[in-house]
Amino acid sequence: MNANKTEIFNQLNKPQRQILITAALPYANSPIHIGHLLEHFQVDFWCRYQNLIGNQCSFVCADDTHGTPIMIAAQNAGITPEAHIQKIWESHVNDFKDFKIHHHHYSSTNSVANKQLCEYFYEELKKSNHFTQKLIEQLYCEHDRMFLPDRYVKGTCPKCKATDQYGDNCDKCGATYATTELIEPKCSLCGTKPVLKESEHVLFQLNHFKTFLETWIPSHTQKEVSNKMMEWFNEPLRDWDITRDAPYFGIQIPGLKDKYFYVWVDAPMGYISGTLEMCQKLNLNFDDFWKNPNSEIELYHLIGKDITY
Repeated sequence: MNANKTEIFNQLNKPQRQILITAALPYANSPIHIGHLLEHFQVDFWCRYQNLIGNQCSFVCADDTHGTPIMIAAQNAGITPEAHIQKIWESHVNDFKDFKIHHHHYSSTNSVANKQLCEYFYEELKKSNHFTQKLIEQLYCEHDRMFLPDRYVKGTCPKCKATDQYGDNCDKCGATYATTELIEPKCSLCGTKPVLKESEHVLFQLNHFKTFLETWIPSHTQKEVSNKMMEWFNEPLRDWDITRDAPYFGIQIPGLKDKYFYVWVDAPMGYISGTLEMCQKLNLNFDDFWKNPNSEIELYHLIGKDITY
């Protein structure tokens, strides 16, 4: 028996593993592109291999559907955001089908299950006093009558002085900063110079979990990724703004008027809500995937390094 056949034989005789794998959620503002396909092919191949050798491997993913870009795209198309994301979802599903990529469940972050989970985690974190509220100065475009998200502001990096950089990080030097630190900011929608305007926001106190994360990150990520992230632990971790002001397409925060969850709250939740929907569809025990600390189910995420921050 040659080496390859021996390896296959050994794999087939191993105890069965239970595995859940996810890929980064495609954003619902454009068709599937080659980057999406590369990532989903990698997951699909590996998932099929695991099932062929006798393991139980499930592939869960979803469309990332909220945020200002979705709202703007829908306005430009003259349709509702809901109609826009439904059209994109159908397009994504059909493209994956055409390329023979198989998801055990492909959902949307605009689902009822995702809304309920976001609300649940929000209430639990609030009970544990992990939130703080304060007035925040934000860039506001008087022409478009809206507070500007990071990606809708461009200007000069406050660290290396590179021009035409987004409002949250610099592509040239890798620095991260507040939008208000950007030099000579402009609204990327209309080119107007924004003004500073105050609004009360809810912030998640990430530093409460600094000790936990310092241990968790190196043991759960690639060495190169971990090394980069650990640079941020030389100082206290910043409070993280989890709210966005209306107008905004997303999940409204319970008990707060005209406030919505920032898309980076409800998008990662899509992995959990997508698993929940799959379990309901296939009559599986959801707790074994995400809640039971003694579960032997293995969890893998295949995501790009560009979203590490």
